[in-house]
Amino acid sequence: MPFEEFTKKILEKFDISFDAMKMHYTLKFNPRVIQDLEYEDDLDKVVSHSDDFANVYLVDLPCVEGIEANIPNTELAIGGPLAPFPSSNASCDAIPNTMMLSRGFVSRCADTHAVEGNVILRVHTYQVNHNHIAQDECSSKVKVSSKRGAVVVKDVFRTTPDYLPCQICKDFEHDHGVQLTYNQAWHLKEKAKERIYGAPRESYTFVPWLCHRLREINPGTIAEYTSDEGHFMQLFIAHAFSIQGFIKGCRPVLAIDSCHLSGPYKGALLSAIAYDADDGMFPLALGVVSSENYEDWYWFLEKLKGVLDGKEVVIISDRHQGILRSVSELFGIGNHAYCYRHVKENFSSFLNKQNIRGKKGKEDALLLLDSIAYARLEIDYNEAFEKLVRFNDNLSKWVVENNLEHWAMSKFLKNDGIK
Repeated sequence: MPFEEFTKKILEKFDISFDAMKMHYTLKFNPRVIQDLEYEDDLDKVVSHSDDFANVYLVDLPCVEGIEANIPNTELAIGGPLAPFPSSNASCDAIPNTMMLSRGFVSRCADTHAVEGNVILRVHTYQVNHNHIAQDECSSKVKVSSKRGAVVVKDVFRTTPDYLPCQICKDFEHDHGVQLTYNQAWHLKEKAKERIYGAPRESYTFVPWLCHRLREINPGTIAEYTSDEGHFMQLFIAHAFSIQGFIKGCRPVLAIDSCHLSGPYKGALLSAIAYDADDGMFPLALGVVSSENYEDWYWFLEKLKGVLDGKEVVIISDRHQGILRSVSELFGIGNHAYCYRHVKENFSSFLNKQNIRGKKGKEDALLLLDSIAYARLEIDYNEAFEKLVRFNDNLSKWVVENNLEHWAMSKFLKNDGIK
């Protein structure tokens, strides 16, 4: 039903002048927010954002403010069962006491009287003949704007940070009769997070303040960043208590690694972890950079070297080309140990290409590699290596070609210890 016809019938029913009265409505998602019902689009919102009912108010113009105080006392203004449609294009009578508005939405009206002394009117009993296309009416779906949906998700997300998109879909269908796709639910969650925490882009403006406060509150903390024409580039943080703990109570060994960051701006998180006397991990420093490349690794390791105050350390890492180059330039090639887990994974990949049958054969080859890596004495290493040669000569060649001095204990260049 067009908005003009809807307004005309309402005014005729209650014998009132539109000049002296004004229509308002509230939606199920924001029941305390009063909105004007003045145009066709407003009526569409009432229809599309409501399932079983919607609240519509007729208010004397000087008393609009009185609506909000009385919303909890108002009852259903529009609601009711759907009319049956005998054909795809028919002219039919609505069910008694019902009125078809538009897009499959049927309303039931109530007798009119004021609510608690105000001129808020409840609409009851209305009957009208109408024409409609049944296919259009039946195929309509309840919709919700992303702005209003984000408000609903935000309230839940505050108490349930792990609120998943799949659960959002279920809750919206159960509570509001709105069917969402997974992608729509994910975007609603992102909008809700932005409402709570602010936009990710805006958070970068706090980096200078963050570094300043860390240095101010914890003297001795290293917190530095770089930018290019106002755009964030790199961040390095090493807390004072971490630096002191490493120098006084940890082994002179640092494991460095990185992981990719999710979110709209991506990037990489770099970390340097030490080991205490109980073999527990002891975080020393972290960095945020654009990607895992030579320039960013060199910048991070240069800052890390300044934290060590001249203390010699062994760096453990994978064999990323950016790490290999920057570690050798800053700490010396003899102070670089390769992570054995990565070495073993590479060996296993090479092993799969060899003509070794059976699971038992592959397990034996990996055990021989363990014997070579963990052998502390030269005689033990030679014995393990000879066994590997007899087992498969190609595997022994792979071991020799892959820098034994950086991962085999008996061959490590710094096995005499670091002071």
